[in-house]
Order: sequence, then C-alpha cells, then structure tokens
Amino acid sequence: MMYVLKLIMKIVMLPVVVAVTLVQWFMAFLVGFSSAVFYLLAGLFLLVAVLSYLMGLSAGAETMKMILAGFVVFMIPVVGEAVVTAVAALNTGMRNFIRS
Repeated sequence: MMYVLKLIMKIVMLPVVVAVTLVQWFMAFLVGFSSAVFYLLAGLFLLVAVLSYLMGLSAGAETMKMILAGFVVFMIPVVGEAVVTAVAALNTGMRNFIRS
C-alpha cells in the first residue's frame, strides 16, 4: 500500500519538478545578466561618493548615503543568488525523492 502511495506522489511531483527546473533556469539567467549591471552601478555609486568627498563637493553624511545606496544596489544580486540557490536545493530534493 505504501509503495502505491509513493508511486502516486512521484508521478504527481514530476510536472512540479519540471516547472521548478524552468523557474530555476530563468532566475539564474536573470540574476546572471542583471548582476553585471548592478555591480557596475554599485561601483559607480562608490566612485562618485569617494571622488565627490575628496573634491569637497559633498559632506560626510551625503557621502555615507551614497555609499549605503551603492551597498544596497550591490546586495540585490547577492540576495538573488541566495534565492536561486534555495530553488536549486528544493529542485534537488524533489529529484532525489522521485529517484528513490
């Protein structure tokens, strides 16, 4: 009886695994593509903040705000990669269940 229930669950999970795999690939593509853009933007924030402070164009508080904004922009792809890793772990767990 337990074998039949496990077989039914495996059959039901097969389309879910396919959908999660497609979501994982799409998210990995988006994170990979957008990370270059976000990293360049974060570097630009940092460069402008440091140079404007050194040239006397902004005060220390404004410089820290720009550096903080650059850090937030830098962290967006890092969080995206963590989400992709979580989806990949879920996908691997479901595939292992189907193979067992």
